[in-house]
Amino acid sequence: MPTYNLTVTSELENLERIAQFIERVAEETGMDDESAYALQLSVDEACTNVMDYAYQGRRGQPVYIECQADDGQCTVVIRDCGRPFDPAAVPEPDLTSPLFRRQVGGLGIFLMRKLMDDVRFRFDAVRGNEVTMVKHWQPRRPPQSPSAELASA
Repeated sequence: MPTYNLTVTSELENLERIAQFIERVAEETGMDDESAYALQLSVDEACTNVMDYAYQGRRGQPVYIECQADDGQCTVVIRDCGRPFDPAAVPEPDLTSPLFRRQVGGLGIFLMRKLMDDVRFRFDAVRGNEVTMVKHWQPRRPPQSPSAELASA
């Protein structure tokens, strides 16, 4: 199973680098566009949360991203050494009230859970925070050998 790794520091400017990394993973694995978009948006949201909340805006802190992709499944693990995070403490967002009456927070986690097939959070005193997200995907097209392409021409 191919594994891709990226370590960046906690500056929001690095979100572009993370996006390029996820784009490369999606491209190299042949992930379909809809799944790639869901993966990209979810990883962006998770990393933004790490930078804004776990590290409370402190710059220069490590964000570790590991992707494993094979057989139509991509697993992304994002680790940080910031403030412990308890997803149970985040209320479900109110999607029915007018925007000006809604509480801030929770929408990103909600979005991640809607876009991904599995989202798990874990905190370990030694390893820190860890979010694991899984996306099942379909290849853009089945791989073909060069001779099969020529035979159909």
